[in-house]
Amino acid sequence: MTTPTIKTKQLNGEDDQQFKRIETLHQQLKAEQARAQELLAKLKSEDVQPPKSLLNEYHKQAKRLEKETGGKKRLGIGMAEMKAEEREIRELEARVSGLEGKVRGFEGLPPDRELALTEVEKMRKELVVLARRRDEMFEGLVEGDK
Repeated sequence: MTTPTIKTKQLNGEDDQQFKRIETLHQQLKAEQARAQELLAKLKSEDVQPPKSLLNEYHKQAKRLEKETGGKKRLGIGMAEMKAEEREIRELEARVSGLEGKVRGFEGLPPDRELALTEVEKMRKELVVLARRRDEMFEGLVEGDK
């Protein structure tokens, strides 16, 4: 009977140690929470200011940016300005698209102006021949139906 009693005492001893550890951790957490609450209250009540070195750096950068932007206080653009620029870009895109279409009309032509004109004239003559041939075929179809 002594064996179960010894095991129970050993378990109780281990439980006591674990309980003491947990209690210690709980006390540490309570102390840390109290410090955090004090700090939070201090931050809420005081007028917290950044360090002087950080303020000096901020002012230096602000002056540099002011010089770079020509003294303008507003660095960004407004919605109205942005919409106007967007409209202008769309108009330019439409114009470019039209010009690209015109340029595509000149594909296949030689870069020399005189040679290009000769090529265009040759194509016009070929077009006239093809139009005549089309008309003759159409007339043949119409006469064949009679």
